[in-house]
Amino acid sequence: MTSDVCAANRVTVLMSTYNGCQFLQQQLDSLYAQTYPDVKILVRDDGSSDATRDLLAAECAQGAIEQLAEHHNLGATGSFFALLRHAADTDTAYVAFCDQDDVWQADKIARAVALLSSAANRPALYCSRLDIVDEQLQSLELSAVPRKIGFGNALVENIAVGCTMVLNRKAIDLLCRQNLPSHVYVHDWWCYLVISCFGDIIFDDTALIKYRQHGGNVIGAATNHLGVLKRKVARLFNARLWISEQASTFYELFAERMPPVERELLTTLCKAKSSFWYRLRLAFSPAVWRQKPVDNVILRLVILMNRI
Repeated sequence: MTSDVCAANRVTVLMSTYNGCQFLQQQLDSLYAQTYPDVKILVRDDGSSDATRDLLAAECAQGAIEQLAEHHNLGATGSFFALLRHAADTDTAYVAFCDQDDVWQADKIARAVALLSSAANRPALYCSRLDIVDEQLQSLELSAVPRKIGFGNALVENIAVGCTMVLNRKAIDLLCRQNLPSHVYVHDWWCYLVISCFGDIIFDDTALIKYRQHGGNVIGAATNHLGVLKRKVARLFNARLWISEQASTFYELFAERMPPVERELLTTLCKAKSSFWYRLRLAFSPAVWRQKPVDNVILRLVILMNRI
């Protein structure tokens, strides 16, 4: 489908579940309570062994949700990409990624669509702050507001949390025009990377999701300085995928149609893995950045150590 023939207003919420029965009903109820008038909920279970699939079957029987028949384990990124591919073949105007254990404010979708209307003629991605909460939904802190958004940031850091994302039809078409890749960090970072190069990123300072932290989070958020430091060190020395590998995947898919400035930056990053000269250029380039000053320093060291 293309944006010319898509439904004018429909938002398809894409939810991937995995052993999430503890909090799933509360999340679904918050989706049912959305003030936006045209919402479809599409769920894919990623191989749950608890009561999640029974709960989903009951909701599906009542017509509250639709569910993909497949339920073999793909991991979070593979599961969300399967949902996105399915939605791309429908006439939906927007898609929203949704985790199984959060709670959405009632106007979450309505606000996202209203803000996306300003970029109707371009691929656009909406994302927002998070109200980080404990298991009982008591607020712990608000997530940070990024100081600067763009392709140079998206190459080396993700500021767009998937459960806050809403994509317009042009963004859906752009992402799914070719096969969605498997060699990426995670689905939300990939979306941020693609849309930051070819479209608009709309960041909302208002937190419209209660982002629940508990022992079963797939990723979650570190809420203290020690936790943040541990996570950064782990990523530095135990990377399951180098930043340069994701960049190479992006280059293979999009290099021919990239704007010249972004293409030159991407080429520099890809070459930095095997060239000390390109590492030096990249390490001292202001064209790549992370949000926090200390993270910017770490980024330069990571590049010079060839841990990208």
